[in-house]
Amino acid sequence: MIDPGHGGNKPGCVYGQYKEKDIVLTVSKKLGALIEKNLPDVKVLYTRTTDVDIDLAVRGKMANDAGADLFISIHVDAVEKNAPSGSVVLVMGESHGERNLDVTMRENSVIVYEDDYTAKYEGFTPDDPESYIIFSLMQYAHQEQSMLFANMIQDHYKKSTPIPVLGARNQPVLVLWRTAMPSVLVELGFLPNDHDRKILTSDSGQDQIAAALFNAISEYKSKVENRSQIVLVDGGTVPAPSGVSSGAAGVVYRIQVCSSQRKLGHNGSVLKPHKDLGITEREVDGLYKYDVGSCSTYAEAAKLQEQVRKHTPDAFMVAFRNGVQIPVSEARSITGK
Repeated sequence: MIDPGHGGNKPGCVYGQYKEKDIVLTVSKKLGALIEKNLPDVKVLYTRTTDVDIDLAVRGKMANDAGADLFISIHVDAVEKNAPSGSVVLVMGESHGERNLDVTMRENSVIVYEDDYTAKYEGFTPDDPESYIIFSLMQYAHQEQSMLFANMIQDHYKKSTPIPVLGARNQPVLVLWRTAMPSVLVELGFLPNDHDRKILTSDSGQDQIAAALFNAISEYKSKVENRSQIVLVDGGTVPAPSGVSSGAAGVVYRIQVCSSQRKLGHNGSVLKPHKDLGITEREVDGLYKYDVGSCSTYAEAAKLQEQVRKHTPDAFMVAFRNGVQIPVSEARSITGK
């Protein structure tokens, strides 16, 4: 489900003659066309294909009712002064940082134009910081899969567009509140920024952005379906990265070596000894967790754990199925090895 943000009497960010609602609708249609052309087994749905206003709560419900496997809400960012350059991807979860909350409050503020919004959103008030404290405590079942997809978007955005990436973050955004599938909100760039605006408003720039989003969707699809190839926007394929491989029923074993409240460089004292094994960074509940290796069977993972513990004695095995962490015991019952 592709969700072009805003619409109708809610234009979103406006800069001169440019309106967020128009830019994101064009990019959304370009993205949908790429999916239909290059991934014919995927059904593309939209929350809107014209300039209409749809309540935030309805957008997620449309995805749920359609049984969508993935939800991507597309937006353009704005600030009142000193506009930076860059793209951000938001995943439903607890927020960290005042600047991040500013973005979230702007995206959520459109609900005040909806009828009876306090009842519809269970008392949530978009300009009340206390509402966000309560809201951020809600559990989101697809957070890890969503963050996996968000990081893929940032990787491909960096490769395919001139707009820098500013990271993937947990934020309590209402449009993702009740989606029953992995979901992200993408801020394509800052419309008030001269550099970003040239790309966001040009046909060629929008093509680059749509290509980046497509390639991320294609990589995510390859991972959850345990495919060895990723279809690229030009119709070609590339091998899936080594960290994407998985065993029976999409199960992967890795070895967690550390967790931290801040991001760690891969040349840090804890991670550097394991660089050759491949390092995976995960953000879970505000902590950055670092895993190494990728094994399809428990036996292989046990050997890897023994190797890793020579440098990091308290390292331990973790398991994932289609990108979602599961107990090692459950993984063993699936793989049987």
